[in-house]
Amino acid sequence: MLYFDNHSRDTANAYLADGLTEELIVRLGNVRRLEVKSRFESQRVRGGAARDPRALGRAMRAAFLVTGSLQQAGQRVRLSVSLVRTASGAQVWGNVYDRSGADILQIQSDIAGEVAGAITGQLLPAEQASLARRPTNDPVAYDLYLRGIGAANSLSEAGLRAGLELFDRAIARDSNFADVYARQALVWLFLADSYVEGRIGYQKSREAAERTLRLDSSQSLAWSMLTWAALALDFDGAQAGRLARHALTLDTRQALAHGALGTALAQAGRLEEGVLEARRGWQADTLSAFSATIYQYLLQLSLQADSIAALLPRMQQALAPEDLREYDGWVRLMRGDAAGAAERLTWPYFGGWFAGERVQALVALGRRNEARAVTDSMLTEAGRGYFNAFSVAKGYAALGNADSAFAWLDRAVEQRTLWLLGLPWDEVLMPLHRDPRFAALLRRTGRSP
Repeated sequence: MLYFDNHSRDTANAYLADGLTEELIVRLGNVRRLEVKSRFESQRVRGGAARDPRALGRAMRAAFLVTGSLQQAGQRVRLSVSLVRTASGAQVWGNVYDRSGADILQIQSDIAGEVAGAITGQLLPAEQASLARRPTNDPVAYDLYLRGIGAANSLSEAGLRAGLELFDRAIARDSNFADVYARQALVWLFLADSYVEGRIGYQKSREAAERTLRLDSSQSLAWSMLTWAALALDFDGAQAGRLARHALTLDTRQALAHGALGTALAQAGRLEEGVLEARRGWQADTLSAFSATIYQYLLQLSLQADSIAALLPRMQQALAPEDLREYDGWVRLMRGDAAGAAERLTWPYFGGWFAGERVQALVALGRRNEARAVTDSMLTEAGRGYFNAFSVAKGYAALGNADSAFAWLDRAVEQRTLWLLGLPWDEVLMPLHRDPRFAALLRRTGRSP
């Protein structure tokens, strides 16, 4: 499915075109007989409706393409939608919807039902019911929900927080709107560890997911969110694994559920199995930055530098250039190129994700004053607000200051950062393994020494 083009005079209405596209992707994906490309795959060919459908079909490995355009004027919305068979380029189905903006929920249900019916020939009763389901009967709440999705999709802190505010406004209008709570849970997951303490972010995510499931227990995404909370807040890999597996019984194609299960397996000490499961999550959605990050993180913990190096060219469309640069720096460090690593690794990146490795590279180059300056910078940042304590601990470990490293690891436990998952395998922390305090720390975080 291609993103709808926004033909409205007001470019601010782009959220409606994008939000409808993404909701239709989710809704059509609920028809098990259809294999629907993710929104990330659709983003890769955004604006491609004017291209040869046969070429697009080959690029996306898709038998059909759904294309459309949206035009909003005042209280009226006009949607033109077409279904094209990629093998021949012929239009199989098409329709124009010209209605009041208050009918957007009905328009969405109509499009989903007619597209799915045109592909399958005849929908089963359960499929018809699923496609006709209205997440809310309040069009204003739904509009706020779509606006929130659009804001949060930026993944910036400002965008994520704007999304939460819009979701709160939607909930104020309809407190039984389950889909909004599921999106809230996802946004808090993205905020946790990078912008807020894990104990806050994962707890908020858990609360939103639990509220979702009280309203609709079939939402796979919400079960996945509970997985991350069990890992970060409870250090419970076994429970996390059960939750992730349940999410996959509801939707075997959900990339986040595969990533969650992979992380749960790693928490349980089964890192090799975790890598394979995270790989399934990435393969299910190769353009998802989150799935790519989970997969690469578990490869990083298993010290598979060559595997990450081979993957980086394939992940150029999923990850930002700065992400690729940091991972390339880590690969160079693992291969003994400390100078190349120091050139690429930066300490502020993603709450200090590779800060410890930067300190390690500088120490290897004999530039200890610079290495200490990196740790001092992290301390300054932590004094201003949230900064991941695990990163500071790694900086001290790389400098050989075990006492300070353990003090900050204790703080990381208090923060409930999910990055503690890497304790047994993180290469920067290896010098701490011989200290009795390390075995005690493993026990505190649910692992055996």
